[in-house]
Amino acid sequence: MNDVAVDSGFAFVQLLGDELASNSFNLPRFPETALRIQEALKDPDISIASLSNIVLTEPMLTVRLLKMANSAMMKRGPMEVTDVKVAMSRIGLNMVQSAAMSIAADEAFQAPTGSLLSMRIKKIRSHSIKVCALAYVLAKKVPGTCNPDDAMLTGLLHSIGKFYILARADESPELIANEVALESLLNDWYTGVGRAIVDFWGFPAHIVDAVDEHESIDRVISGNADLTDIIIVANFLAKAEQEKDEVQETLDQMPSVLRMNLDGETVLNYIQESDEEISSMMQALAG
Repeated sequence: MNDVAVDSGFAFVQLLGDELASNSFNLPRFPETALRIQEALKDPDISIASLSNIVLTEPMLTVRLLKMANSAMMKRGPMEVTDVKVAMSRIGLNMVQSAAMSIAADEAFQAPTGSLLSMRIKKIRSHSIKVCALAYVLAKKVPGTCNPDDAMLTGLLHSIGKFYILARADESPELIANEVALESLLNDWYTGVGRAIVDFWGFPAHIVDAVDEHESIDRVISGNADLTDIIIVANFLAKAEQEKDEVQETLDQMPSVLRMNLDGETVLNYIQESDEEISSMMQALAG
């Protein structure tokens, strides 16, 4: 690593540290529709009719909800859903929030045209969508761990710190040019930055904790498996590049899996059984 990259990396770390300490993140404004949906869902008595009026103001969100409702994971019978209210009834109001967050993240964290970071951001988006689909399936397969809708939303949010760091790093050409320095910054800082962001946005503590701790494969807690455990396992599976036997061996020893009262073979069987549903949900969320 050359001296310029070292200096740039150090300055960038100082900047992130200052922003973390002061909660002064320079976040892009989320699309108005996503904010209105978040606000509407705070009302426990919100109706599908009322929420659909908000959804229909955002064509991209409408299309994505219809794709989700017609995915293999959500489809009921041969008839295709074409009405947004029916789609929302099928997938549930919390999943509407997940879809809105997916679109909001796409729009809020975009690399400028021609940026060297565009491909990296695209890969992180794909990974986040895969984690959210895997987490949703795991939460449904292992009752008592967490709400599947929370698992999906947290899967989408778990790498939000990387989007922020990359958006800011785009201002530092020397840092972008040094893959090793940039990768090190992402790995060391993204969970803490992500925690600060989702906390600032007002998400509940269990989602904030999961965003912060999802890389802690050796995490030790008392009691049963929780949302963080689901995201830990989903994140591991989404990144796994080893042979199946090696993945299974790691899962067998993972505290999160043990807290689910499962073994690696069962986890992999769950994922294999749900392969079509996972793929269809990923395609729907990708837009």
